Amino acid sequence: MVEQQMAKLLDTLKNIHLETLDIDDFLEQRECDPFDGEWVRVYQAVEELKKRTAIEDSREIEKIAYLTVYEKSEDDELAGYISDDFGLIADSKKLGYSDEWLDKLISCYEDAKLPCGIL
Repeated sequence: MVEQQMAKLLDTLKNIHLETLDIDDFLEQRECDPFDGEWVRVYQAVEELKKRTAIEDSREIEKIAYLTVYEKSEDDELAGYISDDFGLIADSKKLGYSDEWLDKLISCYEDAKLPCGIL
């Protein structure tokens, strides 16, 4: 189930138009609050759950996301941020972790939009 959801989400990366993206502006918006604070909050919650629950590694999903974005943008920092998102999403789904902000993050990808700023 999680694998199918993640495969579908990874497919949307192919539909995101990066040609007109101002990568520096995008990365700056992600590194500032509210986005950064919310991302870190959710990441820490998921990491705490991972300490108590054994789950399958999400590195393959992160690798696919990274390569998909890097091939389109040739920007390793952008690809790294997006692959981190996909690792967070995959881990949260495997753990059954739910959060309003995380749902908005996932929704951005489902709509073929890169998340940043206020979601």
